[in-house]
Amino acid sequence: MRRYRLTIHNENKLDNILGFYVSPLWVIISLFISFLLVAGTVYLVFALTPVAEYLPGHVSDRTRERLVNYALTIDSLKDEVDKHKRYTSNIRNILEGNIVYGDTAATPDSLPDYDSYPIATTPVEQQFADNYEERERYSLTSQATSVGALQGINFYRPTRGVVIEWFDPKKGHYGIDIAESPDENVVAIWDGTVIMSDYTANDGYTLIIQHNEELVTVYRNCHSLLKKVGDKVVAGEAIATLSNAITDEEPTNSHKPFLHLELWHRGSPLDPNIYIPF
Repeated sequence: MRRYRLTIHNENKLDNILGFYVSPLWVIISLFISFLLVAGTVYLVFALTPVAEYLPGHVSDRTRERLVNYALTIDSLKDEVDKHKRYTSNIRNILEGNIVYGDTAATPDSLPDYDSYPIATTPVEQQFADNYEERERYSLTSQATSVGALQGINFYRPTRGVVIEWFDPKKGHYGIDIAESPDENVVAIWDGTVIMSDYTANDGYTLIIQHNEELVTVYRNCHSLLKKVGDKVVAGEAIATLSNAITDEEPTNSHKPFLHLELWHRGSPLDPNIYIPF
């Protein structure tokens, strides 16, 4: 086998500093060990330091996790912003009265036909239903049970004039009639929101206001209306006019010479004379 000598020679002193014999096998082994050392050092540098993140196309697991979390956070924020936009848009439409009714209402064809799946009523359930209907048959003419909160409220008188017919639910008269006075308007008796402002064949121009404490007031037989649905009104604010306020013409069949006022609490009529001084 051939042997080779590797010598380190000093040219100035003409002396051999270091020298030893090597073989081809020894050279191959030395190169292989050197390659392993270099490769191991490079691997440790990239594995234990953030140097690898600066290489193009290389993303660490930690960075990838952060990117995923950032993407999820952005999506959540986008959903919240969209919800807020829809909410503010709905509020603006309500305040401006730009409400389109029936957009989301189910059509009769889309509703399930529950008649196809009849459920038999037990005798006990039928007896309970009969007793309940019998107790509630005349509930329309009864006073609301929780009206204590209304006792301390100072309601405005809707208009000046003489009361010509009082509250009498037994006769189907669920309010009071106030004779018209010249140059008088109809005012809101309390703060609230207009929920109806329209003309009816039987009662002329009618306006309904929703108040706090589940109270609703109804103003019938008006000559003209000053408010529309969605308007906010305050106590004492003019909401309608009477015929004598703008003209001296005789009342027609569609307009009666008095204001009809009703107070409703939780679906039951109240006597306005109890809460409003006339």
